[in-house]
Amino acid sequence: MFRVSIPASDGTAFNLEKDRFEFLAEQFGLAPSDFGREFRTGSERYRITGIDPKRPRYPISAERIPDRRGFKFAAENVAMLLQAKENKP
Repeated sequence: MFRVSIPASDGTAFNLEKDRFEFLAEQFGLAPSDFGREFRTGSERYRITGIDPKRPRYPISAERIPDRRGFKFAAENVAMLLQAKENKP
């Protein structure tokens, strides 16, 4: 498997998933900066990788750490799990 990147004007790679997430995040109760953040549910850790408004029940895409397997989550659950992580001592 290989990936092709399009360079942005600042020299970084253009990331369509990140840009779409940042554009739509607030509509789903998340912050644009939540892209790439990690959260835990049960004993599993996940990293936010995208958002898809065509999946209204489970719009948030995340990959399980460490095997990078993809999963879909409800936006409300992800927002709650991120907030719980922030409030932990």
